Amino acid sequence: MSISPTFVATFADHEVTRMSVFTSLKKLDMARGVRLARAAYESRMKQVAPSIVEARFERDDEILRNYERKELDGVS
Repeated sequence: MSISPTFVATFADHEVTRMSVFTSLKKLDMARGVRLARAAYESRMKQVAPSIVEARFERDDEILRNYERKELDGVS
C-alpha cells in the first residue's frame, strides 16, 4: 500500500509516465503532477515534452481523479 498517489500522464505521442507525487489526498496537486511528468518525459526522451492528452491520480489501483486535455492545457 503506497502513501502518495501516482500521477499517470499520457502524452500526445502515446508515451506514458507514472510519477509518485507528494500531495494531499484531499487536495490533489495536478500542476505538480504535470511538472513532474514533463520533467520525467524530457529526461527519458531527451526532447521537449509534447502535450499531455490525459492524466489521472491513482492509489492502490483506485483512480482518485481523471483529467482531460482541456484541464491540462496551459498548466505549467
